Amino acid sequence: MSAAAGRRTEGRRVSVMMLAVTTTATLLAFGCLVAACSDPADERPAKPTGEPSITGTVTSTAGVTNGDIVGSFLVEDGTGDYDKASVTVTVKTGWFRHSGDAYVAIDRPTGQELAGKTVEVQFTGPVAESYPVQATAGWVIVGE
Repeated sequence: MSAAAGRRTEGRRVSVMMLAVTTTATLLAFGCLVAACSDPADERPAKPTGEPSITGTVTSTAGVTNGDIVGSFLVEDGTGDYDKASVTVTVKTGWFRHSGDAYVAIDRPTGQELAGKTVEVQFTGPVAESYPVQATAGWVIVGE
């Protein structure tokens, strides 16, 4: 093989490698864009699964806007794993009410609508073992 043919072959290899690197970078950028633009509400549970971490009465609420966090409430007179809990609500928290033997998804209630209601809450993620415990709600079932 001549020196000129060797340089052409080497040039083609470099071009193919550059194309592969460019394609990979484009796909990674597109994947990051899709992930950044996805709606966190799409990650809410479709229905409650498992047992509630606490069932009790909402005695106070607070509205908060801090990234994915949209509020919090205090549950007292609880049964289940805890008797009292400070519960953080995020855009990923699923909200439900009983409908016979099934559950119906509902919009997140306002603090006024939630105050005084009996709720069942399942925690997601770590639980701060202070008193009251502090945790994030995976789902909440609001009683009538």
